[in-house]
Amino acid sequence: MKHRVLILAALLASSTTLFAQQDHWHFQIGFGGELKSGNVNSTTLNNTGSVERNDSVVSVSAGYNLFYGEKDKEVYDRGFQANLKGELWQYDRISPFLEATYLTNKFKGFDHKMSLIAGAKFGIYTVKDVCDYSISAAYVSEFLKYTEETDLRTQVSRLSFRIKFKQKLADAIMLKHTSFYQPSIMSLKDFSDDYIFTSITTLENKIGKKLFLDFNFGYEHRNLVPDDVKRDDTRITANLRYVF
Repeated sequence: MKHRVLILAALLASSTTLFAQQDHWHFQIGFGGELKSGNVNSTTLNNTGSVERNDSVVSVSAGYNLFYGEKDKEVYDRGFQANLKGELWQYDRISPFLEATYLTNKFKGFDHKMSLIAGAKFGIYTVKDVCDYSISAAYVSEFLKYTEETDLRTQVSRLSFRIKFKQKLADAIMLKHTSFYQPSIMSLKDFSDDYIFTSITTLENKIGKKLFLDFNFGYEHRNLVPDDVKRDDTRITANLRYVF
């Protein structure tokens, strides 16, 4: 009998540990539409998904974004974006991270772009479930394959500076913002020669226990692009997201 009690206690302990570990995992999937201007001027459908594991020592996340637009049997926007990120001690003041991103979208002037990123985040101010302010600095190695022949570099080394914050506005509303400034290291004497600036602002609305309705405004400026490609792209997105 004593052995059975010990076995039962061990099973309960392992089950508790398993569920505690599962609590670290978060999955989400979303569907929505984007109103774009710049290299694409129309409405595009998109599907997003992500998985992440939050831990005080190691956090890992992966996500994707599929977007597609067609009118009168003519495709005017189609692409795929994916990212993978690992971070150490994310709740500490300073946390190093590694990240890889991939994007394919010929309508922006390139067949694909891959970025490998290494850097560190510095936390400024955080209150759990209320606000989180941080900045980061990183090194980026960028690999591109352009759609058309061009004399632009296909491999670029960049510095990356980021500001990020989220702020609770009401019980069910959260404001989020992220901006990146990424000048090329190869033109340190004149950062205005080759740089990328991107920003995205999100108004997150919780409309159910696990259901969210997000409104996003995104902007990207690439200072150095092929001759037939526009420098600026903007998008407004409405996305219905389910978290489980």
